[in-house]
Amino acid sequence: MTKAALRPAVPGDEPYLHWLEEACMRNYAIALWGSWQPRLADALILGEHRIIAVGHEDVGCVSVTRREDHFWVNKLYVAPGHQKCGYGAIALRQVLVEARAIGLPVQLSVLTTNPAVAFYRREGLVIYEETAERRFMTPDAR
Repeated sequence: MTKAALRPAVPGDEPYLHWLEEACMRNYAIALWGSWQPRLADALILGEHRIIAVGHEDVGCVSVTRREDHFWVNKLYVAPGHQKCGYGAIALRQVLVEARAIGLPVQLSVLTTNPAVAFYRREGLVIYEETAERRFMTPDAR
């Protein structure tokens, strides 16, 4: 496996980020809500996104918002064809290290139809709240 690195998203990455979200989330949204509703283009905050790159190829993204008392992972997507290669784990671990360095926990949510909850559990996250639509997760404090 070639080493993955995170780079800041830059203007021009928007089409890739929109494609990636649909490629990764469409089926789970349809399974949960019966339809796919892409996010509005103006909802994309480039400054919160980092692209997961392997060599010169973009393979995914992570988007994080720093809140007063935690880091909120808005999204962590790995492109089909690059999943199950460890790239998502590299991105998540980087976010966890950054949050830990300043003493903040990480939180995120996963749609109940998305099997990624198993990935987050393998990475040491636990469910702290659950609704009909989402599982809210954070690193296990033990």
